[in-house]
This record gives sequence, structure tokens and C-alpha cells, in this order.
Amino acid sequence: AGGVVDLVSSFTDTARVKFTSLSVEDIDAYVGTGEPMDKAGSYGIQGIGGQMVELMEGDFFTVMGLPMHRLSGEMAKALSL
Repeated sequence: AGGVVDLVSSFTDTARVKFTSLSVEDIDAYVGTGEPMDKAGSYGIQGIGGQMVELMEGDFFTVMGLPMHRLSGEMAKALSL
């Protein structure tokens, strides 16, 4: 009605992250920075927490929480309707 298009789209994206071995002291030092306190996964790969990442498979932005490439593709599809 009135040129309005009902659009519902959803997707998931997956990435795998492997942490290096951490000592209790390493973990305590990281917690002491305050960085993990506002993170859903208790670390920020884009910040100090990135130093603990040994290996990552997948999209960096997916790990950060918003898969930009995938999102932009989905938005382009929606806008072309």
C-alpha cells in the first residue's frame, strides 16, 4: 500500500578464533585494563584483546560483531527491489 515494501531478511555469519595459551597473570592483566567489561565475548579483537588471538578463520568484522561485507550485500539486494 502506498509503495511500501515489507522486507524481512536475516542471515548469520561465522568466524573461528583461537586464543593463545594464557596464564592466570595474563588474564588478570587483561581484565585489569577494563577492556573486557563491556564486551559480549569478554574481549575486543580490535583492541588489546587482539594480542591474545593466535589464529582467526573468517571475517574480522564478524568477530567484531557486524559483518560489514555481508551486511552491505544484503542491503544492496534489499534496495534493488
